[in-house]
Amino acid sequence: MSREIELKVPLTEEKFSKILNIISGKKTSPGLQFHSLSHLLKSDEYFSRYKTHEKRIKNNELRVIRIRTEKTVPLIPSGIDIHGDTAESGEKAWFCIKRKTIENGIEFNSEEETVVEDAGVLRSFFAASGFIKWFEKNKDAFSVYCSFTEDSGRKFEAHLELEKVNGLPYIEIEYTKDDFEAGEVRKNLEKILTNLGVDPKNRDSRSWPEILLPDLC
Repeated sequence: MSREIELKVPLTEEKFSKILNIISGKKTSPGLQFHSLSHLLKSDEYFSRYKTHEKRIKNNELRVIRIRTEKTVPLIPSGIDIHGDTAESGEKAWFCIKRKTIENGIEFNSEEETVVEDAGVLRSFFAASGFIKWFEKNKDAFSVYCSFTEDSGRKFEAHLELEKVNGLPYIEIEYTKDDFEAGEVRKNLEKILTNLGVDPKNRDSRSWPEILLPDLC
């Protein structure tokens, strides 16, 4: 189980392109370093015993019961001719459960996750157990690690995804370690966003189902 502190902010297409140029090395952002850029296609399937969000809350169901499938696609066909992942990977899958809270617009997740050899077996189990797939989101994402050095000399590194989620452009940035206090993590995540020209005040604290399918939530 791990702590996850996350911020996500909607973007314009213009801002999306500008940030892609920065994380791919075509342009620079003073004070920030990037490494391990990859292009990922992700599919998240959410399962529940209930058809409405109200019933999930009433029956104290886990906030997230999810199967994630993911594969890496080459960067060069994406129009990014830089050092990084240039070969396509086979599909991988994970099963995840989350307990999630929102504090001052910042998402805190307590997460448990495990690799799944065959996601189809889990889908069959859910169907036999009365679970339904009530929501699916698809991400076309550029994943990268972003770091900077604090005034104190400590290095802070976060995981950043520049993504289109069911076609909507967003930036997500998260920190999953416990070596910084939550308040400092929040400040540092906001600093990275600001350096990329993104206003942290525009963060979206809604869950993806609330964003993409508000009528179901």
